[in-house]
Amino acid sequence: MAETLVLKHRPEDFRVRENLVVALTDETVADQRYVLLHKRGYTTMEAIRLLADRLGVSSRDVGYAGLKDEDGVTEQLLSVPLTALPGAGLPAFTEPAGSERLLRLSHYGYGREPLAVGKLNGNGFRIVLRNLDGRTAEKLVTRRRTNLLFVNYYDTQRFGVPGGPKRTHLVGAAVLAGEWARARAELAGLGAPESGPAACWTGPDEEFFRKLDPRTVAFYLAAHSSFAWNARIVELIRSEDAQDVSVDGLPYRFPATGPGVAALLADRHELPYTRYSYEDGPVEHPVMRPTVVQTLVTVGDHGADDVFPGRQAVEVSFQLPAGCYATTALRQLIAQR
Repeated sequence: MAETLVLKHRPEDFRVRENLVVALTDETVADQRYVLLHKRGYTTMEAIRLLADRLGVSSRDVGYAGLKDEDGVTEQLLSVPLTALPGAGLPAFTEPAGSERLLRLSHYGYGREPLAVGKLNGNGFRIVLRNLDGRTAEKLVTRRRTNLLFVNYYDTQRFGVPGGPKRTHLVGAAVLAGEWARARAELAGLGAPESGPAACWTGPDEEFFRKLDPRTVAFYLAAHSSFAWNARIVELIRSEDAQDVSVDGLPYRFPATGPGVAALLADRHELPYTRYSYEDGPVEHPVMRPTVVQTLVTVGDHGADDVFPGRQAVEVSFQLPAGCYATTALRQLIAQR
């Protein structure tokens, strides 16, 4: 069943809003301004670069707590030094007529703390599941609310942009090995926002990465860690009825039942994971990551799919902790018996 599931057919099928509580202060004692970024068709890093260029500041001065995909409708907070964005006005971004891309900013508040990766509480999702067969849709609708245990994999968007090769982990591996020419060559072929500049770069390869926003380099390093973490999880799932699947060319193993997921939780509830920052070189930050996550999935609108004739569409909503992937949760929701 899992292979029939269609996600993100339209950007409006995949809506995400951050769950982030920030301490607000009066403007007179603040040094940061918080703005809500509403976007479609842009990565978070693309949006940050555009905002930084408009304000005349470094992209490093624009803070964020998490990355949001470009192939959905997303909302997240950004922080900007108050000196760069004083007063009531906010930059407006326009797209050519007919474009599905969108960037919009709204005022959220004032504070004294720049946003940073690692401080996100979680995300809320409202997602349309498409191309479902009648039996699968009926099961979801009849239950209305499903207590879902799922394996906490990094999903394929961690490893490449939509429609592009899933090889971000190879960029990170090359950076860690100090193989800068290979790292730049891999990056140039990804179709990422940094790929064009990487392909045109004529200077020393290491210098190219030093000129990037350090958070961008850290993302590629983290992709390397994420690929290794997924591989360890696959080895730990030993139930006979587990399904080995390939998603965008990447290997996953999904237990076929909730108790099968619970067995992984009982055997190894968390595993070491290495986060990275980049400050004149990779800096490791060892943490523990849960192998299994639990969430309550609630069914909303449902009925005939207006895109795939003869199939069903079901809208679901749920919350996830920071660092979890809604797409891998939903694939397992559909695959589990």
